Amino acid sequence: MASTTTLSAQGEQVLDQAYEQFKQTQLKLDKTQLFTNASQIFTMGELVTVARQYLFDDEIAQRVIELDKQVLTTMYKQAMQAEFLKLNFTGNDIRWLLGLPRTNRRQRAAK
Repeated sequence: MASTTTLSAQGEQVLDQAYEQFKQTQLKLDKTQLFTNASQIFTMGELVTVARQYLFDDEIAQRVIELDKQVLTTMYKQAMQAEFLKLNFTGNDIRWLLGLPRTNRRQRAAK
């Protein structure tokens, strides 16, 4: 298990605050608007969950911190531009959603 760094802890805090702000905004909507936003609400929750899993990557954590309150909006807009949303995210998917370059590193087992 990866140890928690200061950077990843700050990233978690930013994600939590951005998600809390998103939820508070949604709670102010009426039932019809909530129903209309159901897909977005689900997606935002998934984005938070998967982004947390990759905060051990300092570059991802730093980008989350830089985007601050706009982190979820940025990731959601990027996902919607692709007109699809995955449920099995990789670190490169998260990097792309945050506007970071993908990495080409692959872990290979020793022969």
